[in-house]
Amino acid sequence: MKHTNKIVSVRFPTSDASLLQKIAKNRGQDVSDFVRLSVRKEFARLSFLSPGEKKALEVIEGGIK
Repeated sequence: MKHTNKIVSVRFPTSDASLLQKIAKNRGQDVSDFVRLSVRKEFARLSFLSPGEKKALEVIEGGIK
């Protein structure tokens, strides 16, 4: 199956955007990777992903590990 990507633009308050950049840099990620991972963890927390995907994202029943 071919996966395609779609650009999604979001706006953050300046202070949140600065913190986002700082955290991503400290984790050795770019901002896009950090945001994608954060969104996927929320998908998992809300039970929109499979149990295997939840486990890979370290999301357990009732919240994030």
